[in-house]
Amino acid sequence: MAEREIFYERLTWPEIREAAQRDTVLLLPFASIEQHGFHLPVDVDLRLAREVCIRAAKKNPNTLVVTPMAFGFEPHHMAWPGTIDVDWDVLIRYGVCVVSSLVRAGFRRILLINGHGSNRPIMEMIVRLAQVKHPEALVAGQSWFALAKVAEVFGPLQESRFTSHACELETSAYLAIDPDKVKMELAVADETFRRSPHVWADLTGRKPDPDSVTPLVMMEYFSTGSLSGVRGDPTKATAEKGEKALEAAAEEVAAIVDELRARAIRLPETFHDVPVETIRRRLSGG
Repeated sequence: MAEREIFYERLTWPEIREAAQRDTVLLLPFASIEQHGFHLPVDVDLRLAREVCIRAAKKNPNTLVVTPMAFGFEPHHMAWPGTIDVDWDVLIRYGVCVVSSLVRAGFRRILLINGHGSNRPIMEMIVRLAQVKHPEALVAGQSWFALAKVAEVFGPLQESRFTSHACELETSAYLAIDPDKVKMELAVADETFRRSPHVWADLTGRKPDPDSVTPLVMMEYFSTGSLSGVRGDPTKATAEKGEKALEAAAEEVAAIVDELRARAIRLPETFHDVPVETIRRRLSGG
Protein backbone atom coordinates (compact mmCIF):
# COMPACT_ATOMS: atom_id res chain seq x y z
CA MET A 1 0.00 0.00 0.00
CA ALA A 2 1.37 3.40 -1.00
CA GLU A 3 2.25 5.78 1.82
CA ARG A 4 -0.17 8.65 2.24
CA GLU A 5 1.09 11.86 0.64
CA ILE A 6 1.25 14.62 3.25
CA PHE A 7 2.69 17.45 1.15
CA TYR A 8 0.20 19.79 -0.52
CA GLU A 9 2.51 20.68 -3.40
CA ARG A 10 3.00 17.05 -4.40
CA LEU A 11 -0.69 16.50 -5.12
CA THR A 12 -2.56 17.03 -8.39
CA TRP A 13 -5.44 19.50 -8.46
CA PRO A 14 -8.09 16.73 -8.42
CA GLU A 15 -6.37 15.24 -5.36
CA ILE A 16 -6.34 18.65 -3.69
CA ARG A 17 -10.05 19.06 -4.43
CA GLU A 18 -10.73 15.66 -2.85
CA ALA A 19 -8.69 16.62 0.22
CA ALA A 20 -10.76 19.79 0.63
CA GLN A 21 -13.97 17.78 0.33
CA ARG A 22 -12.74 15.55 3.18
CA ASP A 23 -12.42 18.63 5.41
CA THR A 24 -8.65 18.22 5.61
CA VAL A 25 -6.88 20.62 7.96
CA LEU A 26 -3.95 22.44 6.37
CA LEU A 27 -0.74 23.01 8.34
CA LEU A 28 1.07 26.06 7.00
CA PRO A 29 4.66 26.57 8.24
CA PHE A 30 5.66 30.22 8.66
CA ALA A 31 9.34 30.85 9.26
CA SER A 32 12.44 32.82 8.32
CA ILE A 33 15.94 32.63 6.92
CA GLU A 34 18.21 34.30 9.46
CA GLN A 35 21.56 33.96 11.19
CA HIS A 36 21.73 31.49 14.05
CA GLY A 37 25.19 31.96 15.48
CA PHE A 38 28.43 30.24 14.49
CA HIS A 39 27.07 26.71 14.71
CA LEU A 40 23.66 26.55 13.00
CA PRO A 41 22.51 27.06 9.39
CA VAL A 42 20.31 30.03 8.53
CA ASP A 43 17.29 27.77 7.89
CA VAL A 44 16.70 26.83 11.54
CA ASP A 45 13.26 28.43 11.87
CA LEU A 46 12.13 27.00 8.54
CA ARG A 47 13.37 23.46 9.18
CA LEU A 48 11.94 23.27 12.68
CA ALA A 49 8.49 24.69 11.90
CA ARG A 50 8.18 22.38 8.90
CA GLU A 51 9.44 19.39 10.89
CA VAL A 52 6.74 19.89 13.50
CA CYS A 53 4.11 20.07 10.76
CA ILE A 54 5.44 16.93 9.06
CA ARG A 55 5.45 14.96 12.29
CA ALA A 56 1.96 16.14 13.17
CA ALA A 57 0.68 15.20 9.71
CA LYS A 58 2.09 11.70 10.12
CA LYS A 59 0.25 11.39 13.43
CA ASN A 60 -3.08 12.73 12.18
CA PRO A 61 -4.41 11.54 8.79
CA ASN A 62 -6.73 14.55 8.45
CA THR A 63 -3.90 16.90 7.53
CA LEU A 64 -1.73 18.22 4.72
CA VAL A 65 1.47 20.25 5.03
CA VAL A 66 1.41 23.32 2.80
CA THR A 67 4.49 24.75 1.09
CA PRO A 68 6.13 26.97 3.77
CA MET A 69 6.12 30.74 3.89
CA ALA A 70 9.89 30.73 4.23
CA PHE A 71 10.86 34.36 4.88
CA GLY A 72 10.10 36.55 7.86
CA PHE A 73 10.31 39.93 9.58
CA GLU A 74 14.02 40.55 10.18
CA PRO A 75 15.13 44.22 10.28
CA HIS A 76 16.64 43.76 13.76
CA HIS A 77 18.81 40.81 12.61
CA MET A 78 20.56 42.44 9.65
CA ALA A 79 23.84 42.99 11.52
CA TRP A 80 24.91 39.50 10.45
CA PRO A 81 25.20 38.19 6.88
CA GLY A 82 22.73 35.63 5.60
CA THR A 83 19.49 37.04 6.98
CA ILE A 84 16.66 37.82 4.53
CA ASP A 85 14.19 40.50 5.61
CA VAL A 86 10.69 41.11 4.23
CA ASP A 87 8.67 44.19 5.19
CA TRP A 88 5.93 43.48 7.71
CA ASP A 89 3.09 44.75 5.53
CA VAL A 90 4.25 42.67 2.57
CA LEU A 91 4.36 39.57 4.77
CA ILE A 92 0.86 40.19 6.08
CA ARG A 93 -0.61 40.73 2.63
CA TYR A 94 1.29 37.71 1.33
CA GLY A 95 0.03 35.50 4.15
CA VAL A 96 -3.58 36.59 3.67
CA CYS A 97 -3.22 35.90 -0.07
CA VAL A 98 -1.95 32.38 0.64
CA VAL A 99 -4.78 31.65 3.06
CA SER A 100 -7.36 33.13 0.66
CA SER A 101 -6.12 30.85 -2.11
CA LEU A 102 -6.48 27.82 0.17
CA VAL A 103 -10.00 28.84 1.16
CA ARG A 104 -10.91 29.36 -2.49
CA ALA A 105 -9.70 25.79 -3.13
CA GLY A 106 -12.31 24.60 -0.64
CA PHE A 107 -10.32 24.23 2.58
CA ARG A 108 -12.08 25.43 5.71
CA ARG A 109 -9.55 24.85 8.49
CA ILE A 110 -6.05 26.31 8.23
CA LEU A 111 -3.43 26.33 10.99
CA LEU A 112 -0.24 28.40 10.75
CA ILE A 113 2.73 26.95 12.63
CA ASN A 114 5.34 29.63 13.23
CA GLY A 115 9.05 29.11 13.82
CA HIS A 116 10.38 32.68 14.18
CA GLY A 117 9.88 34.86 17.25
CA SER A 118 9.42 38.14 15.44
CA ASN A 119 6.83 36.61 13.12
CA ARG A 120 4.40 36.31 16.01
CA PRO A 121 2.65 39.70 15.51
CA ILE A 122 2.73 39.15 11.75
CA MET A 123 1.13 35.73 12.18
CA GLU A 124 -1.54 37.18 14.43
CA MET A 125 -2.46 39.81 11.84
CA ILE A 126 -2.56 37.23 9.05
CA VAL A 127 -4.87 35.03 11.13
CA ARG A 128 -7.13 37.91 12.18
CA LEU A 129 -7.39 39.49 8.73
CA ALA A 130 -7.89 36.18 6.94
CA GLN A 131 -10.61 35.20 9.42
CA VAL A 132 -12.47 38.46 8.86
CA LYS A 133 -12.13 38.07 5.10
CA HIS A 134 -13.26 34.44 5.19
CA PRO A 135 -15.88 33.87 7.91
CA GLU A 136 -16.72 30.60 6.18
CA ALA A 137 -13.39 29.17 7.37
CA LEU A 138 -11.40 28.81 10.59
CA VAL A 139 -7.91 30.33 10.51
CA ALA A 140 -5.59 29.93 13.50
CA GLY A 141 -1.90 29.97 14.35
CA GLN A 142 0.70 29.29 17.02
CA SER A 143 4.48 29.17 17.37
CA TRP A 144 5.70 25.60 17.82
CA PHE A 145 8.01 26.55 20.68
CA ALA A 146 5.15 28.23 22.56
CA LEU A 147 3.00 25.10 22.69
CA ALA A 148 2.22 23.91 26.21
CA LYS A 149 3.58 20.40 25.68
CA VAL A 150 6.96 21.75 24.59
CA ALA A 151 7.37 23.65 27.85
CA GLU A 152 6.11 20.64 29.80
CA VAL A 153 8.60 18.26 28.19
CA PHE A 154 11.62 20.51 27.66
CA GLY A 155 11.46 22.39 30.98
CA PRO A 156 12.75 19.51 33.14
CA LEU A 157 15.54 18.87 30.61
CA GLN A 158 16.65 22.49 30.24
CA GLU A 159 20.08 23.21 31.70
CA SER A 160 20.53 26.79 30.49
CA ARG A 161 19.00 29.83 32.16
CA PHE A 162 16.86 30.77 29.17
CA THR A 163 16.10 29.79 25.58
CA SER A 164 15.86 32.52 22.99
CA HIS A 165 17.83 32.18 19.75
CA ALA A 166 20.23 29.49 18.45
CA CYS A 167 19.92 28.34 22.04
CA GLU A 168 19.67 25.03 23.86
CA LEU A 169 16.15 24.37 22.52
CA GLU A 170 16.69 25.29 18.87
CA THR A 171 20.09 23.60 18.72
CA SER A 172 18.71 20.44 20.33
CA ALA A 173 15.84 20.32 17.85
CA TYR A 174 18.18 20.74 14.88
CA LEU A 175 20.49 18.05 16.26
CA ALA A 176 17.49 15.72 16.33
CA ILE A 177 16.70 16.15 12.63
CA ASP A 178 20.05 16.88 10.93
CA PRO A 179 23.06 16.56 13.26
CA ASP A 180 25.58 16.72 10.41
CA LYS A 181 24.59 20.35 9.78
CA VAL A 182 25.25 21.43 13.38
CA LYS A 183 28.79 22.55 14.16
CA MET A 184 28.72 21.90 17.90
CA GLU A 185 32.46 22.55 18.17
CA LEU A 186 31.66 26.20 17.27
CA ALA A 187 28.71 26.57 19.65
CA VAL A 188 29.19 29.28 22.30
CA ALA A 189 27.07 30.50 25.17
CA ASP A 190 26.08 34.15 24.76
CA GLU A 191 24.23 35.79 27.64
CA THR A 192 25.12 39.39 26.80
CA PHE A 193 21.39 40.12 26.45
CA ARG A 194 20.53 42.58 29.23
CA ARG A 195 17.66 41.24 31.31
CA SER A 196 15.49 43.07 33.83
CA PRO A 197 12.13 42.22 35.44
CA HIS A 198 10.10 43.41 32.45
CA VAL A 199 12.70 42.84 29.72
CA TRP A 200 13.45 39.19 29.03
CA ALA A 201 12.63 36.51 26.51
CA ASP A 202 12.28 32.75 26.58
CA LEU A 203 10.90 30.62 23.77
CA THR A 204 8.78 28.45 26.06
CA GLY A 205 7.84 31.29 28.42
CA ARG A 206 9.99 30.09 31.31
CA LYS A 207 10.98 32.97 33.60
CA PRO A 208 14.80 33.21 33.69
CA ASP A 209 15.17 35.11 36.97
CA PRO A 210 13.32 35.18 40.32
CA ASP A 211 12.16 38.76 39.69
CA SER A 212 10.99 38.13 36.10
CA VAL A 213 7.40 39.27 35.54
CA THR A 214 5.22 39.68 32.45
CA PRO A 215 7.68 40.89 29.79
CA LEU A 216 7.23 44.01 27.73
CA VAL A 217 6.61 43.76 24.02
CA MET A 218 10.02 45.07 23.00
CA MET A 219 12.55 44.24 20.30
CA GLU A 220 15.82 46.15 20.31
CA TYR A 221 18.32 45.59 17.54
CA PHE A 222 19.57 42.06 18.13
CA SER A 223 23.22 43.13 18.08
CA THR A 224 22.63 45.22 21.23
CA GLY A 225 22.11 41.99 23.15
CA SER A 226 24.27 39.44 21.36
CA LEU A 227 27.82 39.36 20.05
CA SER A 228 27.74 35.95 18.37
CA GLY A 229 24.15 35.96 17.09
CA VAL A 230 23.20 33.56 19.90
CA ARG A 231 21.02 34.25 22.90
CA GLY A 232 21.31 31.42 25.39
CA ASP A 233 23.61 28.44 25.79
CA PRO A 234 23.61 25.97 22.89
CA THR A 235 26.49 24.01 24.40
CA LYS A 236 23.89 22.30 26.61
CA ALA A 237 21.98 20.98 23.59
CA THR A 238 21.50 17.30 22.79
CA ALA A 239 19.61 15.44 20.07
CA GLU A 240 17.65 13.57 22.74
CA LYS A 241 16.29 16.81 24.18
CA GLY A 242 15.40 18.01 20.70
CA GLU A 243 13.61 14.80 19.79
CA LYS A 244 11.42 15.05 22.87
CA ALA A 245 10.60 18.70 22.19
CA LEU A 246 9.70 18.09 18.54
CA GLU A 247 7.56 15.06 19.39
CA ALA A 248 5.75 17.03 22.08
CA ALA A 249 5.04 19.83 19.61
CA ALA A 250 3.84 17.41 16.95
CA GLU A 251 1.53 15.62 19.39
CA GLU A 252 -0.06 18.91 20.42
CA VAL A 253 -0.49 20.09 16.83
CA ALA A 254 -2.09 16.74 15.91
CA ALA A 255 -4.51 17.23 18.82
CA ILE A 256 -5.26 20.80 17.70
CA VAL A 257 -6.21 19.43 14.29
CA ASP A 258 -8.90 17.28 15.90
CA GLU A 259 -10.05 20.24 17.97
CA LEU A 260 -10.43 22.42 14.86
CA ARG A 261 -12.26 19.68 12.96
CA ALA A 262 -14.71 19.34 15.83
CA ARG A 263 -15.39 23.07 15.98
CA ALA A 264 -18.51 24.11 14.09
CA ILE A 265 -18.01 27.03 11.72
CA ARG A 266 -20.55 29.72 12.49
CA LEU A 267 -21.15 32.61 10.15
CA PRO A 268 -21.18 35.99 11.90
CA GLU A 269 -24.43 37.62 12.92
CA THR A 270 -25.36 41.30 13.07
CA PHE A 271 -27.37 42.80 15.92
CA HIS A 272 -28.16 46.24 14.50
CA ASP A 273 -31.88 45.47 14.16
CA VAL A 274 -32.41 42.57 16.56
CA PRO A 275 -34.57 43.49 19.57
CA VAL A 276 -32.77 43.19 22.90
CA GLU A 277 -35.53 40.93 24.20
CA THR A 278 -34.84 38.47 21.36
CA ILE A 279 -31.21 38.35 22.42
CA ARG A 280 -32.22 37.84 26.06
CA ARG A 281 -34.45 34.91 25.09
CA ARG A 282 -31.62 33.32 23.16
CA LEU A 283 -29.27 33.75 26.11
CA SER A 284 -31.75 31.97 28.36
CA GLY A 285 -32.22 29.17 25.86
CA GLY A 286 -35.63 30.30 24.67
